[in-house]
Amino acid sequence: MQKIRKFFGSTTIGKKGQVVIPMETRNKMKWKESDKLLVFGLDNGIVVLTKLDHVKQLAIQLEKKLVTVKKYIKKSV
Repeated sequence: MQKIRKFFGSTTIGKKGQVVIPMETRNKMKWKESDKLLVFGLDNGIVVLTKLDHVKQLAIQLEKKLVTVKKYIKKSV
């Protein structure tokens, strides 16, 4: 499990179910208006936000490694 590196403060859920991400968080994460975020819920009530571009980059890297992984699995079986 990753360490918690920074506490940015708190926010409140508004009438429309919206939350405001603190400015310090947006600045630190380099998030700007119109950025797409993915929202993940973990079993223990934790919600994780991540920028869609970061997930795309991870998927591209995994796809590149897939051939190597498939070869490894074939050798292991």
